[in-house]
Amino acid sequence: MGVRRGGLAVVGALLLLVGCRSSSHRMLEMPPGASGSLRVVVAPMNLALPLGPDLADAVDPVRGELIRYLQEHGSRVAVVWSPDASEVWREAEAALAPEGGPAPPVEATAVAFARAVAAESPFDLLVMPSLVYRDARVEGRVAYWDGVHRRIRFTLEPSAVPPTSVQPSEARVEAAPGWRRFRGKITGVTLHALVLSGKGKILFQGFGGLDLVHDVREGKGADESLLRLQSRPLQDAANVREGIAVALDPYLVARAASR
Repeated sequence: MGVRRGGLAVVGALLLLVGCRSSSHRMLEMPPGASGSLRVVVAPMNLALPLGPDLADAVDPVRGELIRYLQEHGSRVAVVWSPDASEVWREAEAALAPEGGPAPPVEATAVAFARAVAAESPFDLLVMPSLVYRDARVEGRVAYWDGVHRRIRFTLEPSAVPPTSVQPSEARVEAAPGWRRFRGKITGVTLHALVLSGKGKILFQGFGGLDLVHDVREGKGADESLLRLQSRPLQDAANVREGIAVALDPYLVARAASR
């Protein structure tokens, strides 16, 4: 996870770049009503990882719940202005990898990014959230993955068609012996949270399942159950809050208890 040889010089260059930015705006923005003793910075969603198809509408609801969760844990939360964050991230990647060479590890870029942001405004923790696809195990009518379980939504619809966007699982659900019981796997959306200090030390990373990408449209026969993409994923705030807690409670709750 460490920065490769020459990383300190790279970080120094990044700090200089941050210092030369326009003074017309700050790199960090503080949401209204933010308060608390723990200074936490939240990076833009999926800054480090590509955002999967069909998840663009889920970014704002998840980010809002994440900020609320951190504030409820006594944090003063700021968000990084997206254009600056993207620029600093690209500069870090370019500095860490020779031209034409392979991209640097995400963890190494995150270290340099955290130090660059801290040079602009000191903080205690940087949270880098990403929405990622993960396989969920299906047992009966329930899917299990990344610390949560969700009941699969079933609807009778003989004209159902196969899904058009499935990653990374095969997203298949097969009829099993017994009325309307299934086995196999289905695709879930998970929050991945990488937590770093202002010095760029990686402190924690966690995964918390949020919601399922698909629901099931049942045909007339036992072999006619097909998956279909949900039209509005991650709209259930309770599910989102649970997944965020699963991802971050093991670090934040333990940290608070140790103080």
